[in-house]
Amino acid sequence: MSTSVVSRTYQVRTYGCQMNVHDSERITGLLESEGYLPVESGEVADLIVFNTCAVRENADNKLYGNLSHLVPIKAANPGMQIAVGGCLAQKDQGEILRKSPVVDVVFGTHNLGSLPVLLERSRIQQEAQVEIAEALVDFPSALPTKRDAIYSAFVSVSVGCNNTCTFCIVPALRGKEKDRRAGDILTEIEVLVADGVVEVTLLGQNVNAYGSDLGDRQA
Repeated sequence: MSTSVVSRTYQVRTYGCQMNVHDSERITGLLESEGYLPVESGEVADLIVFNTCAVRENADNKLYGNLSHLVPIKAANPGMQIAVGGCLAQKDQGEILRKSPVVDVVFGTHNLGSLPVLLERSRIQQEAQVEIAEALVDFPSALPTKRDAIYSAFVSVSVGCNNTCTFCIVPALRGKEKDRRAGDILTEIEVLVADGVVEVTLLGQNVNAYGSDLGDRQA
């Protein structure tokens, strides 16, 4: 854990689908494992993370509008950092910095776990960092988590999609379908049940296709 961030506070703002909510729980858990603390109500966070959507209507306008509102706030708080992740980050990549130079870190849907390192690098080098992986490094489920709900939880069974629907951008942003092993899924659910969870929602871009990446459509 980096001692330079022990007392730093954070806020995660999530837009879009349940998968983004799941990813934000992992981002939150990851940050707290690195010593970040949730910001108190009414205070300005040292770090604001936007977990974005590229599917919903006006998703980009919402992001850039919120970023513009943070310009004077960041100017008044020089140590503040802003990170943008999620599907819009995967799509726009470095273009986000051109449209909003106030951003310190841009990371994609495939490398959530890189966020603490990118934040530290940005602080040390005093320049924005952009890191977009083209393929999933590790399932987000392998990262620490902090759930908002006590009795319910999201469990990712797959990410990505192999379909090529003309109206859908998701495969380009989340990549080809990659399924988790059934044993890993069951182990995660057993841990959640032991923690008091009574409702589990299985997540994936195309859960009906689960097993195709494993060579078993009957999985």
